[in-house]
Amino acid sequence: MKMTITQRRIIHVMWLCIVPAAFYVAYQFYPANEIDYSNLLMLAFVLLAIMNLPIAWQHVSMTLERWVLFTVFFQYGIIAEMVFMQVGMIMLIFTLKSSTPKLLRFTFNSINFAVTSLLSSFVYYAVGGSLEYMSFSTFMIAGFVYASVYSWFNSLLLTAFFRIFKQETGKMGKIIIWDYVTSILLLPFAIISCYLFQQFGNKSMLLVGIPFILVLLVTRSYLRSNQQNEVLSSAAMIGHELAEQLRVDEVLHSFLGKIKTVIPYESAYIIDRRIGEQLVLLTSTECVDYVEGPQKVLVPPKKTEQDGLSSGRTKKYSTRKDLQTLRGFTFPIAVESAMTAPIVRYGKTEAYLLVTSTREYAFNDVPTKIVDLLTGYLAVAVEKARYYERTVEKSVKCGLTGLYNFRYLDEKMDEELVRYHTGEIGTLSTIILDIDRFKGINDSYGHQSGNDLLVAFASILQNYTRDGVTLARYGGEEFVFILPDWSKEAAIALAETIRKEVEETTFTILPDLSPDREPTIVQMTCSIGVASLPEDAADGKDLLRNADRALYIGGKQAGRNKVGVYEENPKINAAT
Repeated sequence: MKMTITQRRIIHVMWLCIVPAAFYVAYQFYPANEIDYSNLLMLAFVLLAIMNLPIAWQHVSMTLERWVLFTVFFQYGIIAEMVFMQVGMIMLIFTLKSSTPKLLRFTFNSINFAVTSLLSSFVYYAVGGSLEYMSFSTFMIAGFVYASVYSWFNSLLLTAFFRIFKQETGKMGKIIIWDYVTSILLLPFAIISCYLFQQFGNKSMLLVGIPFILVLLVTRSYLRSNQQNEVLSSAAMIGHELAEQLRVDEVLHSFLGKIKTVIPYESAYIIDRRIGEQLVLLTSTECVDYVEGPQKVLVPPKKTEQDGLSSGRTKKYSTRKDLQTLRGFTFPIAVESAMTAPIVRYGKTEAYLLVTSTREYAFNDVPTKIVDLLTGYLAVAVEKARYYERTVEKSVKCGLTGLYNFRYLDEKMDEELVRYHTGEIGTLSTIILDIDRFKGINDSYGHQSGNDLLVAFASILQNYTRDGVTLARYGGEEFVFILPDWSKEAAIALAETIRKEVEETTFTILPDLSPDREPTIVQMTCSIGVASLPEDAADGKDLLRNADRALYIGGKQAGRNKVGVYEENPKINAAT
């Protein structure tokens, strides 16, 4: 619960005005029985034990101590119940960790329970309830009304508080239902406890309180076991889903999205560790609620022994003071807690998972073994994706130049034709380039020198790639550009620019066939052919074939070192 300083002060002032007045009214106007302090002490023990044993069901955490408060009220009256609740609440505030300041938690809950107790007791007496002996039916009816009203008033006040102070109320519906259900289900324990106390005195706690605590412990253990099994099942499912991803970036983004069902983060980051010490942010998902300070976590450039990152275990940083031990990191002002986990492969830490929250102690209940399991799945999935990418790259790329090969070019041409025929692009141009007299270069300087020149030529071509443009080695010394949404005129201009750069570039090689293998300067030129859809072809094969015809007729046959432009009539124009 996050509140401004002004809102906190308002609640503190409300406490001063409401709680003392509520105690005064309860003391002056409502009956009370003589207190058996030994019995009250045993009830206090049971109350504190139960309050420290909350159970979680369907993502709602609740404590089952309300029957003890009902018992105190039925036996000793409202003033005893109010004091009991206030003392128990103070003990709970100091034992359970929360990001909300302790004083605010106390005043907020103190107001709520004081008013709830006062109003509920008024209704209890109004329907015939009493602290004296009642028939079983009267006791049951009055008790049922009291428990119902107690739950309703408590929920109503909580909802009103949250709305007045603009707090999140997303889970209030589920909380209200569970609060009422548990109040009614726990009412019989209070009634039985009162009857047993009349018969057996303090021994009644041995028949109700202690068994209730033991059953609660067993129930908590069972629910925790089920929750852990659910989390493990979710983790295993995440591992299977990650294994289905074939790209590293897909694995990383999928991982951050899926682990939110297990780790309640608001922002998450995967930080790569390179060459042993360099830290690089690979990917992240950011909280959009930050309104002050830096919007992203700033990562130090290098890993150091003092930065607080552990390469051997998952670490939790529950408060902003704890975050200071992560030296070199800069967090947005709203971040209150974080958790880091090493991503290990073959016994070596290769990256880190960093998750943050705007709440303190946000990750205290997250089992570190589950986090280690998830990061293990991530490491395996990334390694598999990298292997797949390397395999795909080898199958679609030229091993010499690093450009795409004919197989990829053929598939890409089909894709671009589909885009053209569906209207996604309006034109499709192709440029084919061929190094002039390349066979003579191989014969004069050797095939290795020829390969070096191919790599140098490919490097020049790569400088002209843009988003959406595909460059591939067509075969031998031929290369192809596929230019979606490029006009024929734009493709001709690009071809001429490339032709001039190649002509003006001085290439240096170490000839294989010369005895001294001294550096030798080589001048190269290229011939180029250009064709476009829709004016020059009807499909992809015709487009490449016509660009190739333009290359040989308008480039090679016209004297080489020229750009040939395809036209439907037999005449081919050449640009010098």
